[in-house]
Amino acid sequence: MSVLHEILLAGSAQGALLCAAILSLPSAAPVAGRLLALFMGMESLHLFFLYLAYSYGIDSPPLPIRMLFGMRVLDAPALYLYVRALTDDSFRLDTKCLRHFWILAPVIGWLVYMQRVPGWLQLSTNDLQYENSTIFWSMYHSLVFAAYGVFALRRLNRHLRRLEQALSSIESLSLRWLRRLVVFIIAADLVHIVFDVLRLQHLLGPEPKIVLNLVATLAIIYWLAFGGLRQQAIFTEPVRSALAAIDRAAPIVEFPAPETAPATTAAETPSETGKYIKSGLHDERITEIWERLQHLLAAERPHLDPTLDLPKLARQLGLRPQELSQVINTRSGGSFYELINRSRVEEAKALLQSTDGRGRKMLDIALSVGFSSQSTFYNQFKKLTGTTPTSFREERAEARPA
Repeated sequence: MSVLHEILLAGSAQGALLCAAILSLPSAAPVAGRLLALFMGMESLHLFFLYLAYSYGIDSPPLPIRMLFGMRVLDAPALYLYVRALTDDSFRLDTKCLRHFWILAPVIGWLVYMQRVPGWLQLSTNDLQYENSTIFWSMYHSLVFAAYGVFALRRLNRHLRRLEQALSSIESLSLRWLRRLVVFIIAADLVHIVFDVLRLQHLLGPEPKIVLNLVATLAIIYWLAFGGLRQQAIFTEPVRSALAAIDRAAPIVEFPAPETAPATTAAETPSETGKYIKSGLHDERITEIWERLQHLLAAERPHLDPTLDLPKLARQLGLRPQELSQVINTRSGGSFYELINRSRVEEAKALLQSTDGRGRKMLDIALSVGFSSQSTFYNQFKKLTGTTPTSFREERAEARPA
C-alpha cells in the first residue's frame, strides 16, 4: 500500500495547488470560479482522507474520518452548480442552493444507524471494505453522482442548442470539454455500481474499485482544472443579445430531419408544436423569406463574417430574429449554426477546387470562408462531406485533367 499512499498524498497536494491557482487567478465567471475551486478542494480532501484511512490498515479509523467519507456526496451538487453557473447568465449563489444538502440526509441516517451496530466502530479499514454496509454506501454515492451528472449533461446540451440557434461560431463557448468530462463521470460511476454489485455477490474484491476510484478522481481533478482555467467568458454582450433574441423566439427543442420537418402555420402555438410562439408567418411568407435568405447567402455571402449571428443576419433581411429563426428551423431542418457553416463548407469546397486554392494553407482557407479556427473547419467539413479538406483537395487535383 506504500505506492498507493504516495499517489494519494501527491494527488491531494496537487489538487490543493490547483485549487489555490483557480482562486488566485482572475476568472471570466467569478461565481463559476468559486464553485470550481470548491469542487477541486473537496476532491483533493477526498484523496487526503483516503490517504489517512488506508494509513490505519488493520487498525480502526476514527468516526470523524468515516463521516468525512460520507460528506463526499456534496461534490456532485458542487459540479452541477458549476455547470449552471457557466450556462446560466442569471445564476447566483443564494439560499436556494442549500436545498442540495438533502443528499446528506441518507448519509447521516446511515452513520447514526451504523454506530449502533455492535462492533462496527471497531472494524479496521481493511475489514470495512468487505462490509455490505460500506458497499451500499458506495453505491449510493455513485448513484447521486450519476444523477447529478445526467442533470448537468441536460443543461450542457440545452446550452449548446441555444448557441447553435443564435451564433455561427461557438467553439470557445460550447463547453464541449465539460460535456465530455460529465459523460466520463457518469460512465465511471456506472462502472463503480457494477463493481459494487459484483462485490455484494463476492465475485470481486475491493482492489479494482480502489484503483478505479483513484484513477477517476485524479482524471477529474486535472481535466476540470485545466479546462476551467482555459475557459473564456461565455456571456459577452454580443452573445447575450443574440441569445435574448432566441429566447424571445421559442423554446429550445431538437430539430427534425429536413425531409420530415413540418410546416408551421400562424395558428400553431407552443402547446401545439412545442416550437414557436404565434408569429403570424404562413407558408407563403415562410417560402418567401427562405428564398430571400438563399439569395442573400449566394449574393452577399454574409457567412464569411466569423462574428455573424442571428440578429445581424435578420437585420440584413429586414426581419425580426424570431421570424428568421422559425424559417431556418422549419425549412433547413437544422439550426442557424448548421446553416451558416454549411454555406462556409460549400465556399471552402469551391476554393479548394480552384487554382487559387491549390497552394494555400488550410488555416488561411478556414479563416477566409468564415471559420474561427482550423479545427472547427476540419470537423464541419468532414461532417458534411465525409472527408477532410486535404483529402478533398487531393482527390479533385487527381481528377483534374492535365
